[in-house]
Amino acid sequence: MEMTETTFAIVGGGISGLATAYFLEKQAREGGLPVKTIVIEREPLLGGKISTRRSGDFILEGGPESFVTRKPEAWELCQELGIADRLVGTTSSGKNYVLHDGKPAGVPVNPIAFAKSPLLSGSSKMRLLKEPWIAPRTESGDESLGSFLRRRIGDEAVDNLAAPAIGSIYLADVDKMSVQVSFERFAEMERESGSLVKGMFALMKRKRAERKASGLPREKKPSFATLRGGMMELVETLEEQIEGEILTGTAVIAIEHDPTQVQAYQLTLADGRTIEADAVVLTAPTFVMADLLEAHDQETAVQLRDVIYNPVTIVNVAYKRDEIGEPFDGFGVVVPDHEDSQLLAVEGVSVKFPHRTPDDQYVLRAFVGGRKHADLVMLPEEELIPLVRQELQKIFGIMAEPTLTDITRWQPANPQPAVGHLAVIAGIEERLNNVLPNLYLTGAGLRGQGVPDCIRQAKELTARIVVAQEVGVQVSA
Repeated sequence: MEMTETTFAIVGGGISGLATAYFLEKQAREGGLPVKTIVIEREPLLGGKISTRRSGDFILEGGPESFVTRKPEAWELCQELGIADRLVGTTSSGKNYVLHDGKPAGVPVNPIAFAKSPLLSGSSKMRLLKEPWIAPRTESGDESLGSFLRRRIGDEAVDNLAAPAIGSIYLADVDKMSVQVSFERFAEMERESGSLVKGMFALMKRKRAERKASGLPREKKPSFATLRGGMMELVETLEEQIEGEILTGTAVIAIEHDPTQVQAYQLTLADGRTIEADAVVLTAPTFVMADLLEAHDQETAVQLRDVIYNPVTIVNVAYKRDEIGEPFDGFGVVVPDHEDSQLLAVEGVSVKFPHRTPDDQYVLRAFVGGRKHADLVMLPEEELIPLVRQELQKIFGIMAEPTLTDITRWQPANPQPAVGHLAVIAGIEERLNNVLPNLYLTGAGLRGQGVPDCIRQAKELTARIVVAQEVGVQVSA
């Protein structure tokens, strides 16, 4: 008796698509199921938003430069792939700043600094201290992250601290993005403990109890981690370990479904080739999914196009250390909406990850665009670089000529899931299950957009797929 091989066409070669192929092959292998994967990426290079450029001794990131370890999926995948020795954490010396009256002001990390901080008025500081006694929300269902935070910590703390920090990461409006998608843990803390402060203490207590019960020593992890050769090392390692076919430089332009055929799906590629498959996994941005699904379900296409994507341009700027005076000592500076700056944020690359730059160089990474300055994203280089240099001069007093500049443009860039997003996605998946069986969706536009979130979604989806294959596998003599 021989089980028939199942072919999965995976549309998108970013971290979601590669993780899907990797976990699908791994879990199918462990379950004794014959599976073939075909990853199809429209760009010449894999990685999606992960974009590392290596220039001499510089490692320049045009997309995510690290991942948060509090969400364990990326950290654990690196261990599993055998590249744990390549992991590098942030330095312990860097500080976080918020732009205040045009200059960096440190985010307070102790009671004295909090009391002296110019980032909040006295009344806002008192309001923030009252958080443990603010009554929790009684309504069920989703709400905006801004609504959640304003209830818990007050408007000024949101506008001056939370919104710029979150906006610099997600490029999103906190008053429009779903709390369930990106910050569900906050909502859980309020539901279970009544407040964020109480929830954090309860979480620490629970983790201590779990470690004590396990008898294992506490694993020491940095808050943020990257790979020594850049985030592309994760992409390159996944590519090496995926056994299936990987096609780059060609897009899927149409998907046809005919259940009477042995392989129900036929994918037409931009270069004229066709791919036949038993199942399809779409990991591309939701507006690309919409284009491919419109012929099969117009309501799904409309809802997928409704997901907002905000644009951003990332500019790495290097200077000679001995030409810039006292270098900025921070991990980064985030910029509140009310500040007179055309930047979203600035990251201190040489402080956060010193190994990425030569010893005599200092690199800052500026973020331009987002929802506030979307018109600046596509500025030509001869206008963009002077704008960024002018802003860096205003903030840090840097007058020196750059030794290197590097530009990466993302239009569109990050999804901004609206309130009720998860319910919409659940409805889409239910309809597609009836219209296009064995077609699945995953990726940053669905249930979380960070690298760990994309890996988590891929792993959860492939586990469900493999279980379904085990239950409904076809056997032939």
